[in-house]
Amino acid sequence: MSLVTTLYNNILRRSSTYALAIVAGAFFFERGFDLASEHLYSEINKGLHVGEEELEVEVQEAGPQVVELHQAEEELLHNNFQSSRQVLKNSIQPLFFTRVYMSDLMLIQVKQAESYDQPYRDKVQLTRNLELKVSVAPSGGPIAVVRDETKFTPVQTSGKPIIFIFSPSGELKSTIKWSGGKVIGLDWSASEELLCIQDDGSVSIYDVFGTYQNSFQMGQEAKEMKIIDARKFSTTSGTGLVVLTTNFRFFVVNNIKDPRIRRFPDIPGVNIAPSCWTAIHGEDRQTRVIVAKEKDIYLLDYGEQHVAQRMPEISHHHLSIVAISVSPCNKLVALLTDAGVIWIGSSDFRRKFCEHDAQCMSPAVQLVWCGSGAVVLNLGSVLLVLSPNRDNFTLILDSTSHVCPEIDGLRIITNSSHEFLQKVPLPNQEIFRIGSMSPGAILVEASREFQKRSHRAEEYIRLVKNQLELAVTQCIQAAGNEWQPSVQKMLLRAAQLGKSFLFDKIDPELFVGICQTLRILNAVRNYKIALPLTFQQYEQMGKTVLLNRLILRRQYSIAIQICQYLQMSEAEGIPRVLTEWACYKIKHGVGKMDAEQLANEISTKLGTGSKVSYSSIALKAIECKQDKLAIRLLDFEHRASKQIPLLLKLGQEPQALTKAVESGDPNLIYKVLVVMKENYSADKFYMTIRHYPSVNALYAKLCRTVQMGSLEQIYEQEDNFNAQAILSVKDSYRAQKLENRSAMLTTAVKQYRQAKAEIAATLTEDQLKLLKIQSGYETKFGCPVIDVSLNDTLKLLMRRRDLKETEEMVKKFKVPERRLWWLKVTTFAEIGDWVELEKLSKAKKSPIGYEPFVDVCLQFNNITEAQRYLPKVEEHFTIKYYVKAKLYTEAAQIAFQRKDTEALHYVQSRCSSNREAVDMINALIAKLANPSEGQNKR
Repeated sequence: MSLVTTLYNNILRRSSTYALAIVAGAFFFERGFDLASEHLYSEINKGLHVGEEELEVEVQEAGPQVVELHQAEEELLHNNFQSSRQVLKNSIQPLFFTRVYMSDLMLIQVKQAESYDQPYRDKVQLTRNLELKVSVAPSGGPIAVVRDETKFTPVQTSGKPIIFIFSPSGELKSTIKWSGGKVIGLDWSASEELLCIQDDGSVSIYDVFGTYQNSFQMGQEAKEMKIIDARKFSTTSGTGLVVLTTNFRFFVVNNIKDPRIRRFPDIPGVNIAPSCWTAIHGEDRQTRVIVAKEKDIYLLDYGEQHVAQRMPEISHHHLSIVAISVSPCNKLVALLTDAGVIWIGSSDFRRKFCEHDAQCMSPAVQLVWCGSGAVVLNLGSVLLVLSPNRDNFTLILDSTSHVCPEIDGLRIITNSSHEFLQKVPLPNQEIFRIGSMSPGAILVEASREFQKRSHRAEEYIRLVKNQLELAVTQCIQAAGNEWQPSVQKMLLRAAQLGKSFLFDKIDPELFVGICQTLRILNAVRNYKIALPLTFQQYEQMGKTVLLNRLILRRQYSIAIQICQYLQMSEAEGIPRVLTEWACYKIKHGVGKMDAEQLANEISTKLGTGSKVSYSSIALKAIECKQDKLAIRLLDFEHRASKQIPLLLKLGQEPQALTKAVESGDPNLIYKVLVVMKENYSADKFYMTIRHYPSVNALYAKLCRTVQMGSLEQIYEQEDNFNAQAILSVKDSYRAQKLENRSAMLTTAVKQYRQAKAEIAATLTEDQLKLLKIQSGYETKFGCPVIDVSLNDTLKLLMRRRDLKETEEMVKKFKVPERRLWWLKVTTFAEIGDWVELEKLSKAKKSPIGYEPFVDVCLQFNNITEAQRYLPKVEEHFTIKYYVKAKLYTEAAQIAFQRKDTEALHYVQSRCSSNREAVDMINALIAKLANPSEGQNKR
């Protein structure tokens, strides 16, 4: 109540204070209502406020950052983007790019910033009279320059020319002081190897640092006749080379890695020099040469040794064709006549696309393709750009230039700049064209308004609501084609904004993939790495080729970061890069540090438990003649299959044997044993392996299987008399002559005595005794007896009824009585002498029983003779043998007399097919079951 009373007395009681309270309340209510309304509106439209923060988060989640997308200092203005030249100067990289839009072509100019003075200016200068030979490696590769020895050029030094190799950013990488023959041409292979073609037909290969790799010859005829021109071409297997000799013959090598020289057919007509020529490798994997002799064009094919003449439809008058250029896709060709007319058609000259009069008064320096969509005529400091759709223009440069075609554009090199000319990709045209209303352009504008936190962003989104997926795709594709990080980020922000409204309608891998690719491209475009790749070039070469190029440039750090970023496999990723680094370390560390120090440095860097191939590194050390280093490095190799062959190659057989035993792999042990057997003396070999019982056993097994060596020497080293005796016994059976066999058996007896194996010695003596007796029987009987057993020998004598010899054999070899009876029973049955068999049974009680008598009678189906011996069979076998003789009735009666119901069932189961016997047995079983009933019936 006190609060209400105070409020009433101070405010409501007086009219003036009451009115003032109403005014103040209205003011604060109005402000509070506005704030609440704006907050409510923001909450309702919260979907528009997720782009900027989530963009940064998603871009970071695309993978570990290799390099930041660099911020530009000047904002790119949309209104005059396509109509004027704008400079985006980067404060971090000493390179910046200039983009010029002329019709549908764009020019990317790579210039030197103030912090990076052009070093190549002091070394070389491009001039109009072509005093230099310039070769540019494809796909952002290095540049090689050498003085043209065919031109008169003022030089400051005397002697052979110097080959300069520059990076695309103008940094001098290396120089080659040429000491060979006359250089006809310089070219780069697909793997960035510099090819120096000499007039004597030899081709020397160098890497980007001017290190000699290898060389090959273009054949004896090319060496004798000399070379006047050369062209390289790309194939599916690598890089090929075609040369022209002084007698105007062409020779080709389809792969410089495997040079196989082939000759093209001769050019028809008068033996004069071609006015121009080029090589082409078609989709059929056949290499052809296009040759122009004045007005005539010939296609040379070495495969069919065929020359085809082509007549392109050139309407303008001309006397000769002075230049030929084939497009990167090998499907189009451009011709330049002496009258300055450019003809563009198919590579087979069957179709004509356009013909343009360039009206060039001065002779052309180069005729090349800009991608596969335009032809560029280089007139020195002026470039004429012509396209089949007649969308032509002229580009004036600040100095004489050299141009190099790429798959998607053209590299332009002048004394002060390195530029890239290409056709503007369609997504970029759609987005940045003046007044464009494409979905991508509207989405970019929505992103800009969103950055300003304007409600107009929602209006732009609604405009492309039905085409939002297309808009996002256009922004992502356009970002990949852009060079400036600021423009890339602008397009990616726009794509992220549109993607937030699509939910799962668009594949997130597309956005993540372009983020990864742009980070990699921006990293390698840095002037220190100097690999200005375009998105299309990177997509064509792939990540493996990019890693190879970074390794060639010795950029191991960035290569490892890219491997980690892309999560590449072990075969292509970090282990391979580290192996290449170690090989480079060995190659350049020879003579600077000892083997132990170098091995420790490499192992410290790579680690002992890593998956790096130390065997590959050790092989490099062997190539550098560092055997101690290789042996030390092989200690870190955890794969015995890679380790042991190199140890054997280094002559470390004992160490290799130890490693093989530790691995437990018999194949590796055998491999080491074979090498040791070849390199070691017998004594040293046996003394070495005797320390390893497992190796000794494996070697003995190897000797037994492949007869690699003498087991006897092993057993003699170990005093193993028992094994020696066994070996002598085995050798005795391989002997052809009886004397040799007897001698070996005699030796075996002695060895068994030394081994204190009396039983084996006695058995061997018996065998020797039997062998001598069998030799006599063989002579006496005239049939083969040797090598048969004692039992078979006795049976032979029994068949011949030579009882005297039989008794002597029994006494000599102490044949047991049971065995003798068995032999007699079986022999008499085999020869059918049943009388002798009966006499034998009556002679005395059989020591083997009478069951064998029954068995042999039944074996030869003589049941009558068997019945004589059945009563003599032991009682517990009686029923079984009666059943065996199929005398079921007698067997049943015996079982009934014994009152053995189980035996009756057994007999019944054996005679189930005999109905009478079954009924009788059932009756007997019934009698045994009810004996009282049987008595009553009686």
